Amino acid sequence: MQDSQPQLRQQLKELIVTTLRIEGVKPEQIGDEEHLFSPESTLGLDSLSALELLSAIEYTFKVRFENDGSARQHFESVATLAAFVASARR
Repeated sequence: MQDSQPQLRQQLKELIVTTLRIEGVKPEQIGDEEHLFSPESTLGLDSLSALELLSAIEYTFKVRFENDGSARQHFESVATLAAFVASARR
C-alpha cells in the first residue's frame, strides 16, 4: 500500500481544492505536511470545511471516520489523511 501513498495524497489534494472550491490554490501547491487548519495555512479552512471534506472523503474513498472525535487527528495534514484512508481501506 505504501507505493500508492503519493497517488493517494495527490487525490486528496485535488479533492480538497475541488470540494471546498478553493480559488487561487492548485493541488500541487498544498504540502503533504502542511497543517490544514492552522492560522498560518494558506488554505483558510474552518470547521464547516472540515465537515464538507469529511463527507467527501467518506463518499469518495468508501471509508468511515469514527464518531468518537478521533477524526480530528486525521485532519492534521494531507499526509495524515492519506495514512488514515490507506489503513481504513485495507
